[in-house]
Amino acid sequence: MVDVLYSITLGIVAGLVPVYLGLLPVPLFRRLSSSKRNLLLSFSIGILLFLFADVTGEGVDLSKLVNYGSLLFAAGLIIGVLVPFLVSTQRHSIKDPSNNSNIASKSLTVYIISFAIGMHNLGEGLALGASYATGQLALTTLLVVGFALHNGTEGIAISGPVSDIPVRLRELLLMGFLAGFPTVVGSVIGSLFYSDFAGALFFSIAAGALLYVVVELLRRAQSSKSTLAGLLIGILLMYFTDLLLSL
Repeated sequence: MVDVLYSITLGIVAGLVPVYLGLLPVPLFRRLSSSKRNLLLSFSIGILLFLFADVTGEGVDLSKLVNYGSLLFAAGLIIGVLVPFLVSTQRHSIKDPSNNSNIASKSLTVYIISFAIGMHNLGEGLALGASYATGQLALTTLLVVGFALHNGTEGIAISGPVSDIPVRLRELLLMGFLAGFPTVVGSVIGSLFYSDFAGALFFSIAAGALLYVVVELLRRAQSSKSTLAGLLIGILLMYFTDLLLSL
């Protein structure tokens, strides 16, 4: 019989706690020079690029298992791109006489990053809960460890862009909650009933949102060798943590 409290604990350990741990270095990142913050930003973009490729692959695979899966994936991808685009456009259409418009735009982008990571972690939570519900304890343990390492780096992906803007502690906590708590929700849902349809939808929406924020962040990154180095480091770090899930 499935223990819902245990499912919640799995989601907290695998998703929520690691994301918050990844946010801890934000005060340290704020002290970095402009060039080093650009390296950190490109590192974050590398993490998000890997996540985009990862969730796109997951979404495509799951969409093949459901009726009208191609339409489902396309709809999710469009929603993931269109919603943050419309929100951003609406914000830019409001004239701001102060100098806070750029800060507000950057803050909105970080919230979208948190949302995109959260949608990705919702899909991960579904897989985690499903493995627990089917009694695959060894796989469940492996997923918890792998997702925890993965989500710690995802927290850093939020820390990079947020280190360049003034945010309050409660805002930082909310960003971490948006990114990490969906793992808990997914774990509970997955342990009670698993749906390929829901997984395909969540992953495709996450892919669209990640695509949007990657383009936004690339526009802000400086064109330099350090930017390319940061991108490669971020991608490789995510790749090696992802290997733990396939051992």
